[in-house]
Amino acid sequence: MTIKAHEFKFLQDYKEEGAERAAKHQQYQTDLESARARLRELQTQYEYTFTESIKHGTDATAQLAKIDDDIALQKEVITRRERDARLAHAAMPEGTISSVDVVKEYVDVFVPKVRAEYEPIVDAKLKMARDLLLSCILDHREGEDSYGYLREEMVEISKANRYQGKTSEIMAIEHPTRSAKVMRSQGAINGVREVFNQVSLFTNGHELNDFEYIAEIPTKTKGAK
Repeated sequence: MTIKAHEFKFLQDYKEEGAERAAKHQQYQTDLESARARLRELQTQYEYTFTESIKHGTDATAQLAKIDDDIALQKEVITRRERDARLAHAAMPEGTISSVDVVKEYVDVFVPKVRAEYEPIVDAKLKMARDLLLSCILDHREGEDSYGYLREEMVEISKANRYQGKTSEIMAIEHPTRSAKVMRSQGAINGVREVFNQVSLFTNGHELNDFEYIAEIPTKTKGAK
């Protein structure tokens, strides 16, 4: 297709910066969750050891004291890692590109750039389409003017032939251009209506088997009209 899709690199740069910051934050969160998980393990170990000593009547005082000390130390680790994560989040720079910068760049730079390329291409095609349709209507009018009187004369002759017994019936006399088969319709005006109908169908998602994409406007030959 003629329309070139541009990458909004500014957004990609913003995402990359954000991903880098998120990775650093995630590392602090991972360390914190690891410390919390270790605390849960120690607490479970303490409960299990205590319960087993009661069940079996064994003395687990020393072992429980050791686990209790480990629990106290692990709580200190968690407190420290919570502090580190909080301080890191507050101190870590936002990056060179802010979310406000991204939106502003999109609105002020990216959209105008795309439109500057897109508008002339589509506008020229629409004008060409309009001119072609209007040219068809002018062709229709010219055909009406060129052959209308001739058809009327031929109708009168056909009637006379029937009345004079030269023919058994009045022959159907068609207008040469009004009866032309165009766009699966009869006559240019109906053909134009069919074009609009097919455009409407295509706009609403229907496929046209004989549609051919035109990337560039063909060379236009201007008529005398």
